[in-house]
Amino acid sequence: MTKNQAKIKSLIITVTDESLPRIEQLANRLGKKGLKVERVLPVTGVITGSCPEAKVPALKKESGVLGIEEENTAYLPLPILPCSNS
Repeated sequence: MTKNQAKIKSLIITVTDESLPRIEQLANRLGKKGLKVERVLPVTGVITGSCPEAKVPALKKESGVLGIEEENTAYLPLPILPCSNS
């Protein structure tokens, strides 16, 4: 990876209860700080998106952010199919 290639992180951002009524505005502010907002879920108080790893500390400091977790992907193995011996 070169200096110009930033490692991109997929993030799940939890919003404080006080910020729920303004979750769209919070998502906009996070977008201005480098988050590519993918989903805003007002019922659960979650914003998902991605950004360069170096920008995560600034996002954590934004008023209204309760926490930030890295989104992980799990893969299941392919099913084992029975062999037919005809």
